[in-house]
Amino acid sequence: MIDLSKYAGFGVQLKPETLMLAFGAGVTTAPVTVRHLDEVRPMLQDPRSEGPDHLYTIYMDVRAPGVTDALSARGLGYGAVVYNHGAVGRELLRSQGHVHSTPPQTGVGYSELYEFWHGRGLVYMQSSVEAEVDDVIVVEAGPGDKVAIPPGWAHATINAGEEPMVFGAVYAPAAELLYNPLRRRHGTAHYVLADGTLEPNPAYQRVPEARWQAAHSFPEQGIEPGRPALAALGEDETRLDFVSRPEAYPALWERLTRGA
Repeated sequence: MIDLSKYAGFGVQLKPETLMLAFGAGVTTAPVTVRHLDEVRPMLQDPRSEGPDHLYTIYMDVRAPGVTDALSARGLGYGAVVYNHGAVGRELLRSQGHVHSTPPQTGVGYSELYEFWHGRGLVYMQSSVEAEVDDVIVVEAGPGDKVAIPPGWAHATINAGEEPMVFGAVYAPAAELLYNPLRRRHGTAHYVLADGTLEPNPAYQRVPEARWQAAHSFPEQGIEPGRPALAALGEDETRLDFVSRPEAYPALWERLTRGA
């Protein structure tokens, strides 16, 4: 097994042969969900593509001693995902992709924060799920790196390495994960091919050239490479509020989307 505790901030190990996690003492999770190839076919470049059946393993509501109450008090939860590696047809193995719901009282969609524990991945983000997309950002991330999802942006995660990829995620349990907007367009605005290139999805009328960004760092929020996000929460209970209360952080989102 591979120890991931350094980047998670709590006891957790990867069982690479089964794509499962083993958690340390006192850590609990919701029942595990395994995403299979047939479930994501509507999002693929070629729905008839062949590849591994077990695509990824999802752990929601990860509850670690000393932090769960602090997360809940701020409208936050924690999860983890283990990805298989390889290709599905011409594409790199990836998630099906979704966009977060927007609460009517704020008009700003929920965010999410990924922190990578193992492997190498790409987080693909597009500014809308409409036929004409204005902006696309791709972030490459490895162990210790962080990636924040801007409010209202659809996103998918791709395993760009040759081994299982694992990341933890700070999310808002109130957020609904909306899959149908991307499903109607057969996936994201680009397909990430096995050779690492991006191919526009013809179901969109306008697809801009993707902008590549480095992994994200928000020192003012305590979010920095190699440092578990839960450590920042322990210092200041408001540090991760940009996930559950994104409407209060317009300057952060402007800086992120501009790449500054």
